[in-house]
Amino acid sequence: MLHATETLHRYEARTFDDAVYEIIGASFEDAALEFADLFHQSAVELTDCETGERRCFSLDVA
Repeated sequence: MLHATETLHRYEARTFDDAVYEIIGASFEDAALEFADLFHQSAVELTDCETGERRCFSLDVA
């Protein structure tokens, strides 16, 4: 749940088969969970579109 003080970020989500999506989230972790929920994939590389920072996530999707 977002709180009024949280800033949303725009992330580029890239799968290991090079598909690219835009995800909005309050943090990298939030965006990774949103990606898994929307696309039912367990691995993603996220890039913060403002800062260029990248992080990779591997999630257990049930």
